[in-house]
Order: sequence, then C-alpha cells, then structure tokens
Amino acid sequence: MAVNRIILWLGYSFIVAAIMMILTTFIGLIVREFFHAAVFAGTSLAVGLLGLILVFSTRLMPAKESFTEALAFLIVFWSIVPIVLCMPYLASGYVAEFLRAYFETVSALTTTGASTLDPDVMPKSFHIWRSLMQWVGGVIVATFAVVILAALNLKGTGVHRSLLFTFRKGELFQKLAGVSRIIAGIYALISAVTFVFLMIFGTPIFDAFCLSLTSVSTGGFVPRGEGLNEYVGGLGLFALCLSCILGACNVAVLWDIIRNMTWRDFLKLITNVEHRALLGLVVVVFLLGSFYTDFHHTKTILSEAVFFVTSTGYDYHVIGIDMLPPVVLIAIALVGGSALSTTGGLKLIRILLLFRHLETDMDRLTHPSRVVPVMFKTRQLADSAFLSIWMYFFGYTFVFAAGILALAAAGMEFEMSVTTSAASLGNMGPLLDMTMPFYSYSEFSSLQLVVTSILMLVGRIEVLAALAIISPRLWRS
Repeated sequence: MAVNRIILWLGYSFIVAAIMMILTTFIGLIVREFFHAAVFAGTSLAVGLLGLILVFSTRLMPAKESFTEALAFLIVFWSIVPIVLCMPYLASGYVAEFLRAYFETVSALTTTGASTLDPDVMPKSFHIWRSLMQWVGGVIVATFAVVILAALNLKGTGVHRSLLFTFRKGELFQKLAGVSRIIAGIYALISAVTFVFLMIFGTPIFDAFCLSLTSVSTGGFVPRGEGLNEYVGGLGLFALCLSCILGACNVAVLWDIIRNMTWRDFLKLITNVEHRALLGLVVVVFLLGSFYTDFHHTKTILSEAVFFVTSTGYDYHVIGIDMLPPVVLIAIALVGGSALSTTGGLKLIRILLLFRHLETDMDRLTHPSRVVPVMFKTRQLADSAFLSIWMYFFGYTFVFAAGILALAAAGMEFEMSVTTSAASLGNMGPLLDMTMPFYSYSEFSSLQLVVTSILMLVGRIEVLAALAIISPRLWRS
C-alpha cells in the first residue's frame, strides 16, 4: 500500500483546514471577538505547520495509487480530519469535552446538521466556523463521490458522464485538487447568489452569510434558534430553497450546464431522472404536509418540503411538515438525493434502479417463458449490474439496524434510537427535532455521541466502503 500518498494528501487536508481557520480568524476580528480570533490564529499555525511537514516529507516520493489506497485515504480522512477541526472548540474552552467537540465537528463536516449547542448563545466566530465547515464538507463530499466512490465502480449504472470522469487508474489523487476546485467554484457561485438575494430581501448580513454556506451544502445549521420566518422572507426564501435544491442535484450535471451554457444542458436540471425524482418527492411531501395541516400553511409546507427532501432540514415555522407521521419522515430521510451531491441517504438513483429491477422481475413472473431485459434510460442493463446495488441496500439496512441496537444498548429509548440512527446514517440531523421535538442532542451521553458520530461517518464513507475496513485484504501490503 502506497502509504506515502495517503500521508501526502492528508497533509494537504491539514493545510486546507489551516486556511479555513485563518478565514475564521479574520471574521472573528471583524465581529470583535478577539479571544476567539486569537484561538483560531494559533490553531491554524499549528495545523498548517503539521500539514507542511507531511507534504514536504512525502511529495517527492513517486507512486501511483490504486483503488485500495484511494479507499484507505477516504477512511483515514473522515477519521482523522475531524480531530484536527475540533481543536478550536477545545482550545477556546467553548466545548470542554473532546467527544462533544468531535461530535460537533463530524456533524458539520458530514453536513449532517446535528448539534448539542444553543445557536442563540453561540459566539459569532463559531457560527462562522461550523457554517464554513459545512460548506467545505459539502465540497469534500461531492469531490469524494466523483473522484473516489464513482471510480471504485466505474461500470456502475446511473452515473452521469461528463468531463469530471476523465481520470484513469493511478491518478485518482491527482484529480482531487482539480475536481474540488470545480465543485468549490460551482458551490461558491450558488452561495454568492443566495447571499445577495437574502441580504436584499431583509435578512441581516451575518445570518445571510451563514445560511448561504449551509444551504448549498444541505447542512442545515442556522444562526438563530427561532424559525426562518422571523428573518427570511420574499425572494430570499425562494433563493434559499433553490440553493438547497441545487445542492441536492447531481454536481456533474451542474458542471455541464456551466461549462456548455446551452439550453439542452439547462434542460438536464429537469430531464435528469434523479432530478425529476427529487422534485417529485418534494411534491409528494408538500401534498402530504398540506393535507395534515388542512391546507392552511402552504407557503411553510412548500419551503419545508424542499428543505426536508434535500436533507437540509431547516425549520421555517412552528407548524410545518413535522405534522407528518414520523415513519414517513424517517423513510424519506433515508432515501436521500442525487448520487453526486451533498445529500446523504441511499441515493435516489439506487432506489429508482431497484424499482425498475422489481418491475422487470414481476413481469418475468407473469410471463415465465419470455426473455425480459431490464431497461433503464433506454439502455439494457445486465442483471449482474444490480448485484452491487442490492448488496449496498442490504449493507445499509444492516448498519441502520446495528445503529439502532447500539444506541439502545447505550441507554436510549427504542423509538428515539430508530430516529437517531436514521438521522445519523442519512446525514440529516434535524430529523430528530422534527419527529421527537421533546428530545435534543444535548441530552446524549458520551457513548451515544460516539455511536452517532460513527453512523454519520459511515453515511459519508458509504456503507460498503466502510465495511471494507474489516477486510484484511485492504490492509495487506
């Protein structure tokens, strides 16, 4: 195993973390929180120095990584980088316990949006810090999905092809920087437009900045504990909803639109099968929510349907889609959004393919003598192509059930453990508040925070990749 390549890119990750801390330092100075600014400055110096040491000690070692090294780096990154990013919490004393600080960082970086902290008393520096972590986490999630997870299954079905997929074996790590710059540029453009619209239509500058970062990353962190209706309105709300939808869309489609700027590419926003399913799910949630609220809060239901389906989970008003039965909300949260996006869950493309396979199998049962191929998007798919999808579905179900049992064993009530496991594995932290409003993450014990953090990381690593950790072949030199 090319360990030097993993160390090299881990060093680059530390340097990026240091840059994030420097940006937070400058904003801390602007909002006159000098102590926190000094903490971020000192931490950035230490982290940046460590990153430079790792980079300069390994950058001249020639090696071409295999898919095994790429998978190992994915696991190492999600395990170690949150430890580095939680240092400002601990160094400032704002979060005294390591496990709670690690939980907060994992939740932000995986764009889950679960928190034990009260936003109304949180220093502005840490609002910026966790919003920035969510934005960068969204870029990282989409980049890993394009470069590593898609590369591990290049012959998989349902993957949108574009110039983002022009890499070959041995150059995966080289593509990380290029692809991440493209995705960061796309998300920065969406965030900038969202910020401008929010600010023009009455949202305070600080709140607009935080929301513009956490919406496109479908993270869900908010700068205030009250509903969005108190400080977001007009076309600002529309821009916020659109930002969440674009964050849940396939980033390869978004890149093709920006790169080509043709009507045919613009139509892919609607004609893409995942996007159609995403919008259809929004309509379903809107209709269900309107029914359960007697059609009296359609504006709230529509906006919260967008927030929920995209796994952002913003709360717009007290009365919203939390009126739906919890089992419905849990099921939708586990579905997720597009494959190459910042959302979590099983992903829509896998659900669509499984339903197509089920439909074909039912047709075969009614006509046993017929040869019925599986057709999807005018293409014929071999039955063997569905093996990995079924295995993923089984693995996801297994981890979900294991999470429920682990949380229950850690002292959590069964109903709450089901919701928490779904919220963590599906990377949708606000699900707990919507289904069980009398509970909060601040009440979790240390062991429960550990289990929840592991589930959030597994949801981002992808279940089958995470299960590969226990395979001796992965670690064999």
